[in-house]
Amino acid sequence: MEKEILNQMQAIENRYKRMKHFFIGFVSLTLIGMISFGFAKTDKFSLIRAKGIIIEDENGKDRILIGAPVPYSKDRVRTDTNLVRKYFAGDIYPKDPNQYMEWYKKYRHSAFGMVVMNEKGIDVMQAGDQLSDPNVGRRIFLPTGILLNNQKGLEVGGFGTHTFDDGRSGVALGLDDPGNGREAFHALVLSDGTRALILQDANGKLVLGFGNAGTNIFRNKDSLNFVGIKYFDKKDNLLWEQKMNTTGSTKK
Repeated sequence: MEKEILNQMQAIENRYKRMKHFFIGFVSLTLIGMISFGFAKTDKFSLIRAKGIIIEDENGKDRILIGAPVPYSKDRVRTDTNLVRKYFAGDIYPKDPNQYMEWYKKYRHSAFGMVVMNEKGIDVMQAGDQLSDPNVGRRIFLPTGILLNNQKGLEVGGFGTHTFDDGRSGVALGLDDPGNGREAFHALVLSDGTRALILQDANGKLVLGFGNAGTNIFRNKDSLNFVGIKYFDKKDNLLWEQKMNTTGSTKK
């Protein structure tokens, strides 16, 4: 037993020595590089102005769009109705693809910031201000933040803030179920005082946090603020609640 412990200690000491030598070598190379760079002549640009930037991949296809708003791209699916019909219409609304194309005419596709596309030209990420509508419907506000889509262009997550026309604002983090696109998790902080976590699946949703009287998130029907947990079925009927600011629980 004692011999085994000594062998383990020796092995640890050997690894320590190797790591120390590696660290010393890394620091030395870094210092040499910094000194060499300091003496090298470089061209400096204090300001770059551009209406837009398009980054291509090795095959010459547009993959990243940067601008305010982002520039037009011949490879972007969202702005090509033929590609929209090919990639979106049949999957999103197979019942009537022509009807989907009519709805699609009113969608917003611009954004102030950056759009990243996959090899097919489908948006997989947006970051910036006044971001685009999802390809399943219109937004009721223009978000500022980051939006994530899957490889089919369906929104699966995002983090950002928004302001309504009446001045109300909020910040939210949302994650969707990658299997079916349903909302799975949301964290909300709204201007009306609501602070909520929402967990949801195909059977219903669990809402916990703080909500002012009459807030829509907790479906408050009385004049009291709500602090606690509520569970709703898939039709939004209240099945159970636990009020933290009172005693006991209520079952429906």
